[in-house]
Amino acid sequence: MMTDLMNPEHLPLMRSIRSDVAGADNLMGASNDSEALTLFLNKSGSRSQETRRRYEREIIRFTAYIYQELMIDYAAVRLKHLQTYLHFIQNLPVHWLKPGVLPGKPEKILFRSSIKPGKSTDQVIDVLSTFFGFLERNRYTMGNPASSLVRSGEKMARGSKVIRYFHESEWQHVRDCLASLPCSTTKEVMESARTRFMIKMAYGLALRESELTGQTCNDIYPDNEGGYYLSVLGKGRKRRNLPVNPQLIETIKDYRNFYGYTGISGNALPLAPRRRKSGGVIAGLTSRGLRFWWQGFMQYCAEKTDDINLQNRLEAMPFHALRHTALTHLARKMDIEDLAIFAGHDSINTTSQYYHVEARRLKALTIDHQL
Repeated sequence: MMTDLMNPEHLPLMRSIRSDVAGADNLMGASNDSEALTLFLNKSGSRSQETRRRYEREIIRFTAYIYQELMIDYAAVRLKHLQTYLHFIQNLPVHWLKPGVLPGKPEKILFRSSIKPGKSTDQVIDVLSTFFGFLERNRYTMGNPASSLVRSGEKMARGSKVIRYFHESEWQHVRDCLASLPCSTTKEVMESARTRFMIKMAYGLALRESELTGQTCNDIYPDNEGGYYLSVLGKGRKRRNLPVNPQLIETIKDYRNFYGYTGISGNALPLAPRRRKSGGVIAGLTSRGLRFWWQGFMQYCAEKTDDINLQNRLEAMPFHALRHTALTHLARKMDIEDLAIFAGHDSINTTSQYYHVEARRLKALTIDHQL
């Protein structure tokens, strides 16, 4: 299905049949850029809806640029055009920050602000490289011009990677705030219960953002030992089964009681539920909605302290820090191989970042090193 953001009627060049791909000479069978874009988005959407939205956003922006600013199609794109595009998105003209840039979508705003150099630009490069790699593999283009783009990210020596997680005092503050959420009204009671439920689920199972928003109580199954496990479809569409401990089972039961459900499974109650029902149904948060909710909770925690440094740390802490914190705590009592399985990591090199012994050891060894 064609994305509703890029109607081929609004960009006439995308409808024209290209002579070099007519007759389905390419492996996709695409006869124009519109069809090629659709096929790529359908493929990227098979991973997750969040991946599709991210790819769609970046490719729609890029497509609008090359058609409106350069008047070229995908096959004509060269490295110089991509380099120009990166400079363009880092220094956007004012009219590109307003509605009306995308033909047929007068209300759509493609950019809220210019893209910052560094990681944000590198993420754009990654999407463009994936897109043109797809076109090249399917013989729609002669090559991948994005493969020569230079990313600005620095390489890190072993032991230097910094992950964002809550330090002990910060984590205790978060727990204290969680325990003291307002409960004066029925609305506050429900919202406090929802907040505790989502945080306990995310922390207890070290879930990624997409894993929390993508699962429901229907994904909880009994094991053969009288317990339960959550079947998670994780990164790269890899499925793993996570044991649900007794404390978390009680958390699930308690929250389900608010809606008159018994037990911990048997219906599609989301693990990241929205605040209000929609059409009489409890729908789940999107990843964007989850981040918005998390920012609100972090703001609440920041307001509960007079420490300006802690306030700044909390306000800048992403939801993923909850997973990092959980895995850091589990690393104290789990072998690295077991933690890698629990976390859904392909390589224990990824898991090793949660073992902070090396950093503490280096600090101790250099404490007296001075002139």
